[in-house]
Amino acid sequence: MNKTQLIDKMAVAIRSADNTYFNENYTKQASAAWEALEKAGYTVIPKDYPKDIWEKAADKMLTGNLKPVEHVKDVYETVLKLAAKG
Repeated sequence: MNKTQLIDKMAVAIRSADNTYFNENYTKQASAAWEALEKAGYTVIPKDYPKDIWEKAADKMLTGNLKPVEHVKDVYETVLKLAAKG
């Protein structure tokens, strides 16, 4: 899914979340947009993680004879899981 398609999905989610004309519930709209992102397979992540996340990822990452693509995928998925735990 490209950026334009994702923005369209979020717009539809916001539009359908709250159809009042006054006193819109922006929290409700933002929640709908967040759900649209998740349903589309996306997540929101920070650009930078704290040092402890990287240290934990280094401790958990696979070692051995890995293809570069497997190594990168493992590190990425490990960091996402650690960050989600908070």
